Amino acid sequence: MMGLLLFVFLFSLSSSCEDENVDVLLQDMAEFDKAYIPVLYYVRQGEMDNAKRSVFFLNHSWQKVNRKYKNLNPGNDDWQEAFRMTDAWLSDAYFSIDAIQPKDAYIFLDHVRYQMMDLRSQHDINYYLDDVWEFEASLDLAEEVAVDQMLCLLDYCEFEDIVKDMNEQWRIVEKAKVDAELFNLDMEDLKVLENQKKKLKEAIIVFNQAVEEMEGENLAMTATFLRQAYLEYLAGFG
Repeated sequence: MMGLLLFVFLFSLSSSCEDENVDVLLQDMAEFDKAYIPVLYYVRQGEMDNAKRSVFFLNHSWQKVNRKYKNLNPGNDDWQEAFRMTDAWLSDAYFSIDAIQPKDAYIFLDHVRYQMMDLRSQHDINYYLDDVWEFEASLDLAEEVAVDQMLCLLDYCEFEDIVKDMNEQWRIVEKAKVDAELFNLDMEDLKVLENQKKKLKEAIIVFNQAVEEMEGENLAMTATFLRQAYLEYLAGFG
């Protein structure tokens, strides 16, 4: 709580022209993610031409955030380092996208979101997509085990724990309320997002059933289906 109060105080001093606050910071972060998510989506799908076309908007959005907030807290080394590293990760991602290296590009883009998650966590700033990112992390691990025949030799109880964690993270996302204004979502956008969320929930149910049956080929197939359902849900924020 003290971290948040300190952050609000520093933030209120950052501009003499307008009443800046955490809500404005979140709005700018949401606008950044609106540009970031399409690039992440296209890279994950291997659609590198689309990723290249989306990079310009992402870079424009990042430079806006970077200029506005990088020097907001000059006495905090962690704050400065977070912005420096995010800028570096994005530069590496741009290079990898231009070189048509989707795996490398995805790794660098992944670093970006976790760097921003850590920044928000340090200052006790609640942000809906952080719950979504946490769910994806648990989904990544469950999917990795499900589709890899060698990893499926993992002790069944350990795999169950991985899937249990994924389901717990999903319940957090499912219960959380999306701020339509923050993400600039109109009624039609919300309707599409809700439909994708239902499909994602259905995919999780199917995956959990496959886990109970533990039939390798079916488990891998449902994991792939679950991944795609997740990406389509995520795309609703981009």
